[in-house]
Amino acid sequence: MDSFRARLWEIIDPEEGEMSWFNWLIVILIFASLVMLALETETSLRDGFRGLLLSVNFLILLVFAGEFALRLWAAGVDERWRGVKGHIDYVARPHVIADFLAFGPELSVILFFPNLAEQLMFLRALRLLRLLRLASFFPVFRRIGRALADAAPQLGAAAMIAFGAIFISACILYFAESKIQPEAFGSIPRALWWAVATLTTVGYGDVYPVTLFGRVAAGMAAVTGVGLVALPAGILATTFDREFSRPPPDSPDPDHDEDEDEPGRGRGRTVPQHQQQRRRARRGRLRRRQGQGKK
Repeated sequence: MDSFRARLWEIIDPEEGEMSWFNWLIVILIFASLVMLALETETSLRDGFRGLLLSVNFLILLVFAGEFALRLWAAGVDERWRGVKGHIDYVARPHVIADFLAFGPELSVILFFPNLAEQLMFLRALRLLRLLRLASFFPVFRRIGRALADAAPQLGAAAMIAFGAIFISACILYFAESKIQPEAFGSIPRALWWAVATLTTVGYGDVYPVTLFGRVAAGMAAVTGVGLVALPAGILATTFDREFSRPPPDSPDPDHDEDEDEPGRGRGRTVPQHQQQRRRARRGRLRRRQGQGKK
């Protein structure tokens, strides 16, 4: 039984950078559930294929519920999640909570309160949480997250500059246009709509100044908006370039034997025995491929 559970955990949670057939199935179902969410909002499709849409959605919910239950059962293979406390720690992880919310409330309503399913349609919006699951399958999302975390102080400073420019522009247009266009610029909060649309370079055109001073100020605000958009873009480009120039934190090094390190430890945390075996096998396959390439 333990060997079966270990094999199941290996399928559900393979090494970082690897994808099992089961993971690809979950990815397909995630996108299928989002397509279902879109189709259910189309009145003609909802009325004509109501039974089919409900059946497919119920099947998808059952698959997610079954996968969640299997994941909880097999998680005990990992030493971090072994025992009651380990399982509680695993369930308390933010992405596990999001996984449950993505199917649990909607499935509970369908099973136990079917008469309320139509009144609680907003629960379907929780399916969007399934997108967070993709981050656990594709390591590139974690690298993007690290890049955003590194750029947080600079992005915060850029946001404060943008807020200051938007507020100042709204104040200037309020004093220039409030008497002539009270509906659009009669107060600073009303002028803020124009300032946001202008400085973000959206420019809906529904509100615009008509006085000379207002137009001059609007032109300066529009030019400033180009810089405001370019500032965070430059920060993100630099941070992403720095992050993706580094090797992945868990990339295998065929010339390094982790067996020479302290047993059971690697890269700052305890590595379970079954993961050590999988990493050794992975390094062996990589060495063999490199040896064949040299020949």
